[in-house]
Amino acid sequence: MLRFVVRISLASLLVAYSLAAHASGFALREWSASAQGNGFAGATAGAEDVSYISFNPAGLTRHHGDHAAVTVTYIAPQIEFSASGATTILGTPIGGGDGGSDAAPNAIAPALYLSHQFSSNLFGGISVIAPYGLTTDYDDDWVGRYHAIKTEIVGIEINPMLAYKITPKLSVGGGLRILYAKGELSNAIDFGTLAVILDGPDNVFGGVPAGNDGFAKVEGDDFGFGYNFGFLYEIDKGTRVGASYRSKISTNLDGDAKFDNGAVGDAIGAALGGAFSDTGITTKIDFPEMVSIGVYHDLTKRWAIMAEAAWTRWSRIKELRVKFDNPAQPDSVIPSDWEDSWFFSIGATYRHSSRLALRFGLSYDQTPVPDSTRTPRVPDEDRTWVSVGLQYALGKSAVLDIGYTHMFLPDAKIDLSAAEPDNALRGNLAGSSEASADIFAVQLRFEL
Repeated sequence: MLRFVVRISLASLLVAYSLAAHASGFALREWSASAQGNGFAGATAGAEDVSYISFNPAGLTRHHGDHAAVTVTYIAPQIEFSASGATTILGTPIGGGDGGSDAAPNAIAPALYLSHQFSSNLFGGISVIAPYGLTTDYDDDWVGRYHAIKTEIVGIEINPMLAYKITPKLSVGGGLRILYAKGELSNAIDFGTLAVILDGPDNVFGGVPAGNDGFAKVEGDDFGFGYNFGFLYEIDKGTRVGASYRSKISTNLDGDAKFDNGAVGDAIGAALGGAFSDTGITTKIDFPEMVSIGVYHDLTKRWAIMAEAAWTRWSRIKELRVKFDNPAQPDSVIPSDWEDSWFFSIGATYRHSSRLALRFGLSYDQTPVPDSTRTPRVPDEDRTWVSVGLQYALGKSAVLDIGYTHMFLPDAKIDLSAAEPDNALRGNLAGSSEASADIFAVQLRFEL
């Protein structure tokens, strides 16, 4: 019953969440327009409004009464691949373009926050956010089609939480994370090369390397459960430190695989005992834990400064393995060997008046993807964020926040070898991805 209720409540949100990842790996940080204006610096310590509660649930104790916030973020990424070489394992050149002028679709990501004060010391809240999201989508006939066409991983989270003020200076909080995860992978299959490998010189199947393509698409979804907790300590008025922990969430995505093989592929599938036939699938994805610490300090009545550091255990991502219910179909494996990564940010806020404030932030986000396993599915690199924001009080109980970020990334080099067992039919692919992103966020928060 819980799975049904949560699935229905999230259905409308999923329409909007078709995202390209904008933190490292396939994580997202775009949960709050006000925090974005500072580059998410001090997000675990600032607790400046109710939209910060997913960064640190202990921050609920700073919001007396009832509060709500709605955030809408428009994400405009740009990924363009430039190939320098693509051949099959037999050395046949693979034709096709570079995948299109932009492999990362734009997206709109909403978020919702509510909080309530139960007593002088006990507070509750709930957030609905997208902590994970990735979409890359290339042309069907591009040179890297055997490695990737479309990749989509989306995670939508409902996070009810409680916080308690232990002393006037120290608060703690925690909550349950209910994650709905959905994934889709598609790529072409080089049946022409497989035919030659199986046929030998007789060429029974009549295959032409890189000339008899089939297509495969797998989709699946699942629910996973985890938790988060944190503390917030006010050293003195206007100076506070916070820390939070977001647990690992394991999911086993169940779904279907569909194949469009063509004549050569159908003949090969029949010869292999029914391989490359529509079937059920499962794939395990561990969404990694994250530890964050932040500080916030009011320098003067007008100026505040803040900083943040976060560590994510991406080393849990060793591979992406799709298991097929069809026993004739071997697992599809994408090696990853990701590494743990760090995020650092510093920021400042200038309060021009009681109604207007300006925010600034600079962030560095380390990629978990090593050069050796980088693929077109996740052409990730280290990134630098430059952020600005504006806060304007619309009235006594309503505040408008606007945030903007430009993200700079170096070119991501890709050099995949058909000599690797999992890439034998995917072929050799060399090139680089040029990427950047612009992120716009608008948020309305108010007292209820």
